[in-house]
Amino acid sequence: MPSEYKGIHNNTAPQWWRDPSLRRNVVWVALCALCTVYGGFDGSLFGGLQAVPKWFEQFPALKNPDTLGLINACGAFPNLIMPLVGSWMGDRFGRRLPNIIAVIGVIAFAIMQAFSNTLGMWAAARVLITTFSALSAPTGPALLVELAHPRYRSTASALNMSGWYVGSIIGGWAGYGAYMNYRDSHWSWRLPCLIQFVIPTFVLVGFILIPESPRWLISKGRIEEARKVLAREHANGDENDPLVNFEMDEIQQALVEEKAINSTAGSWFSLFKTPGNRKRLFIMLHVVIGAQWCGNGVIGYYFVPVLKSVGITSASQQLLLNSGMNIWNLFLAGGAALTIERFGRRPLFLASTTGMLISMVVITGCSAAFSKTGNSSAGIAVVAFLFLFNGSYDIAMTPMNVAYNVEIFPFAIRSKGMGVWQVTQAVFIIYNSYVNPIALSKIHYWYYLVYVGILIYLTIIIYLFFPETKGLTLEEVAVKFDGPQMGELMHAQEKSEVDHVDDAASEDGKESPAKR
Repeated sequence: MPSEYKGIHNNTAPQWWRDPSLRRNVVWVALCALCTVYGGFDGSLFGGLQAVPKWFEQFPALKNPDTLGLINACGAFPNLIMPLVGSWMGDRFGRRLPNIIAVIGVIAFAIMQAFSNTLGMWAAARVLITTFSALSAPTGPALLVELAHPRYRSTASALNMSGWYVGSIIGGWAGYGAYMNYRDSHWSWRLPCLIQFVIPTFVLVGFILIPESPRWLISKGRIEEARKVLAREHANGDENDPLVNFEMDEIQQALVEEKAINSTAGSWFSLFKTPGNRKRLFIMLHVVIGAQWCGNGVIGYYFVPVLKSVGITSASQQLLLNSGMNIWNLFLAGGAALTIERFGRRPLFLASTTGMLISMVVITGCSAAFSKTGNSSAGIAVVAFLFLFNGSYDIAMTPMNVAYNVEIFPFAIRSKGMGVWQVTQAVFIIYNSYVNPIALSKIHYWYYLVYVGILIYLTIIIYLFFPETKGLTLEEVAVKFDGPQMGELMHAQEKSEVDHVDDAASEDGKESPAKR
């Protein structure tokens, strides 16, 4: 539990699995994490379909790398706009509604995609699936954080992106099973597309039942509703539980502070006004480079062409390796999320980029050796180091792509900073989707050298400029970027707010929430 909650009595068992309130809360948290499953399923599905001959037979234009890249890139364009729409809807109508609309759209267009007979229809369905899934991108994680019990909120947040790999595993094994059972039928590609609606159907039922965010309810003046939600989710229904009282006070104070800060935060230009904020944007950009432009775009969406380039041409082997890769990713990403506080941010970032760099160098060399000699050992080495590359990626880029950026942006510009983060990610994803298949088809393994150069550059930038934030308060993180004067300012502001609360509580004859 975060330090600010330690010592506060709470009407729950120490272990969540022994407490009915926390068991229910974990179900809701897991449901919110499933919002990332759609993207993982789509990525794994698109990669796996490239190993299915009947898919190319139905849509022969996809044999052209330019067309394949264009179709893939089109699926990323909604991420330039829809997360911002989802964020606006989440603030205006609540966290649940955007997610309900998102899953309805994914269900409808997954069915459309499965029964498409033309490439235009299939591509339109895919774009609409990504459009609706992007709608839930900001509100799913927001509801997760705002509903989760403080005892495991940070772990749940770090594990959130692991849902991507859950979707990848389902998509990968769905493709493998469909091919093995229907390899001579168009159901070898239609069935995996159809299965895409299954998880969203469960999510839809869950989001109809899930409680609304207590923070959103309080922001709309629905105080008693919020108290009931917190009591039910965090204290087995006890509305006078000390933790529930503390959270209610904390949320209300935070909302008052948020309004005061936002009224003077200024425009988007505030992101560039100070050296500290410019450094934050610089670091955010390089976190995105690490997450989206380190070579994972080739190995993820175009895993099958990479396997073909080293002699693995059997569709069943390609699909099996694709599915096995997803399980490997989930295992390492989940483990890394549980150890972030133990090892720290910088060591994990540096281990990640160094591991990817070494793996990419070996992949390039072995791919060249296989191309020239046809040596099967070189091809096997490429497959092994593809797994090591992804494992290196998973230990930092999966859990910290969101978590680190949230930490380094101060409250006043956090939403603006994360908005820029989402758009920047989309730009890199579009590049990966369109350029990678063309480059692979033209220059083959030599294209990997581009990412070798990027990984060398990224490792140097992380070593020189990324601060360690393990165990730091927000005040101490601000000092890292803005100097000691900012820490003093934040400390004075915090003390003033606590004194104000103490005075108000004394007038009412109550103990202040800060001392509870």
